[in-house]
Amino acid sequence: MESLGCKGAGLTLKELAKEYMKQWAGRDTNQPIRVKYWVDVLGPQKLVNITESLIETELKNLENAQCKRGDGVGETALLDKTRSPATVNRYASVLSSMMRYALSKKYIAVNPTSKIKAKTLNNKIVCYLSDSEREALLTTCKQSSWDQLYLLVLLGMTTGMRKAEMMNLRWSDIDFSRSVAMLALTKNGEPRHCPVPSITMDELKKFRQVGDGLIFPSKIIPSQPIEFKKHWFKALSLAGVSNFRFHDLRHTAASYMIMNGVDIYETATILGHKDVQTTQRYAHLSTEHISKANERAMASVFN
Repeated sequence: MESLGCKGAGLTLKELAKEYMKQWAGRDTNQPIRVKYWVDVLGPQKLVNITESLIETELKNLENAQCKRGDGVGETALLDKTRSPATVNRYASVLSSMMRYALSKKYIAVNPTSKIKAKTLNNKIVCYLSDSEREALLTTCKQSSWDQLYLLVLLGMTTGMRKAEMMNLRWSDIDFSRSVAMLALTKNGEPRHCPVPSITMDELKKFRQVGDGLIFPSKIIPSQPIEFKKHWFKALSLAGVSNFRFHDLRHTAASYMIMNGVDIYETATILGHKDVQTTQRYAHLSTEHISKANERAMASVFN
């Protein structure tokens, strides 16, 4: 291959990953984790030997493997489920980005990920908390040994902010006079102002500080966000809420908005969706909610 002008075909994926991450300037905190995964499974392989077939095999292994989650410092726990198509697509996207970089540097002549199809997603499935689940979860959050868990969960549940947006939120980002959180760094790269309802603002004020410190700092390293997984999973367990991810708080917020009369475009603006089509997954909730309301009304008239 090198005789054909591919100067880096003899590079290993591990070597490519190191070079790739040095120039990577993205904000996704999961990117290094996903790059490390590919280094773990394909690290010793030379780029010239990484084929479409090999990648598809590894993606299948990834899809069928049990999920893991953090379970204390340096520890992980196996979960009784496999990875979702969306998760597999994210890992595939990272490898594809690495290979596009290799192609741009002329390390390879062909990108082996270019013909690999993404897994089909069912974006119509929306997981959100029922009224009873919400009440149970908030109750257990209040009882947590971490005194800010209730605030964090309430913030996610009432604003639809992403986890990274909340964990990087600083006191100087909160406009208490207008009840707005000013998000400078968002997933789509554009700043936005996120309204914060009074119930959440009241809770925020209990912890209010002067300056630009993090709202949810680590007690060990205050300049970094706290790692709260063990508190979150304990609260879920005590509340009896299963199959619910932290990101589903964002879906919960969006669902509550739609079911209570906030239109698609307003919801998209609050959530920071660049494309309203992303918000359309919640549209059916509005129809269902209106149908149930009409059913109750007609039942009271004709019964």
